[in-house]
Amino acid sequence: MMYEVGSSLFERQEKSKLNIILNILIVILAAFFVFEIIFSLNFSGIYVVGDSMLPTFVGAENENVAGGDYLYVKKGAKPDYGDIVIAFKNDNADKNKRTTIIKRVIALGGDYVKLSRGVLWIKYAGQSDFTQVPESYIDPDNNDPMLLKNNFGGTDGFFVEEGCVFLLGDNRNVSEDSRANRGTNFPLENIYGVAASWSLKHKSFITAMHKYFKFDLPAMFGLA
Repeated sequence: MMYEVGSSLFERQEKSKLNIILNILIVILAAFFVFEIIFSLNFSGIYVVGDSMLPTFVGAENENVAGGDYLYVKKGAKPDYGDIVIAFKNDNADKNKRTTIIKRVIALGGDYVKLSRGVLWIKYAGQSDFTQVPESYIDPDNNDPMLLKNNFGGTDGFFVEEGCVFLLGDNRNVSEDSRANRGTNFPLENIYGVAASWSLKHKSFITAMHKYFKFDLPAMFGLA
């Protein structure tokens, strides 16, 4: 009789421990799903395609081929000088067709910008003189001073309209950016998001995680 009571007590204790473990797992899973949903509402993952941002980012040949870097952007963030952004580029032939591009913010509304033999100069809004802008992120091999596109803006510079930004790729030799069509302003509403600083800092780790553990829970809920 004592053995049966002891055995029953042991079983209840084991069930109690199991219930506690299950409750902890449920709380952890619930917290994970809530985090995923909140995260997806504020950030979006971007797979880099193309060579326009070398050497800052390595881009895959196309979105279906491995080898590109992966980063997260803060949706709807206000861009500033030097920020890397995801933007929408309107198609000249079809105004309803847009291409997603990744570029760097060079100048803001009210500024004048020019490139002289690959060297960047900006006359900031309200100032009377151009200032040379150092660009440590540019590889000289990707910035041929003799190319026409790397000599842009003439003497007076290209004016960036209010409510717009001037975008350039870090690979100046190949990037299709604000230099197109003798100068293109990108309206702020065409900026999808700004690359998060923590994503840039841990780019290698985030890219590896995306490569080997590729999944997107927010997309399952239609939130991506």
